Amino acid sequence: MDAPIGVGTDYALRDAKSPDGRAGTPSRDHYTRFLQRLGWASSIAALLQEPLRRPALPLNLAWTEIVQSYRRSLLGPFWITLNLVIFTMAMTLVYGALFSVPTAEYAAFLACGMIVWSWVSALLIEAGNTFVNNGHFVKNTSIDKSILIWTFVYRQVIVLAHHLLVYGALVALGIIHITLYTALAIPAFLVLFAMSIPITAVMSILFSRFRDLARLIQSLMLVILMVTPIFWQPGMMAGRRALLYLGNPVYYIVEFARAPLLGKPPAPLVVAVVLAMTGVIWLVGAAAYRRYAKYVVFWL
Repeated sequence: MDAPIGVGTDYALRDAKSPDGRAGTPSRDHYTRFLQRLGWASSIAALLQEPLRRPALPLNLAWTEIVQSYRRSLLGPFWITLNLVIFTMAMTLVYGALFSVPTAEYAAFLACGMIVWSWVSALLIEAGNTFVNNGHFVKNTSIDKSILIWTFVYRQVIVLAHHLLVYGALVALGIIHITLYTALAIPAFLVLFAMSIPITAVMSILFSRFRDLARLIQSLMLVILMVTPIFWQPGMMAGRRALLYLGNPVYYIVEFARAPLLGKPPAPLVVAVVLAMTGVIWLVGAAAYRRYAKYVVFWL
């Protein structure tokens, strides 16, 4: 089976010469060689070039996936919002009482945490199935795989928009108070968006190659949720027990976006860790994508 024209084969085709010895597409050939000389920039460009050239395509695909998944249901995509409402109310009644935290304070903390957690958990559980679920596109069309990656990330943006309806309701009820720090939620989610692209790329490749990895991560999700301050507040852990969340990278991602939603500034340590993680993830993820994406078609 011939691999579809993706990132790896696309570069090969662009560098291929015509029978008379000249490059097939001179302008694109020079551009490709220029990117190859840049090293890391060339790998990063493989994840950015096609989606930025056709930005409407992954967004439309993401919206179509959301609509089709809720086809013929009464509330449609608003089930996403209702699920968060029901979960927040139930957990607030139980854990708010167990932890002796005021109902309004705990509801705000839990709702904001779950808004971010839903994005993070999707990266760990669903992102890896991006190529597997779209195998017919990968095997039978020349669509660039980065389009599918961006489609998944855009889908999380749409889910976030539905979750923010709950956040707006909490603000309207006076449970959450808007401050100047709330505006920091915008760059926080932009960083989360940027981080999600290489994570989705790596997870999609790994899930395509190692099918048991999805089940392994699924079995660990409850543990990750329990050791991440979602249901409990970080201040409840002291001493060596605080290492449960201080050594947990998921905590920093959640807190990075949750703090602005609660009208608070994220701690400098949290900001530094998240930005460092984003840089490292992009360097490693982009290189892995450019190296292994061309083999995905043989693993599906």
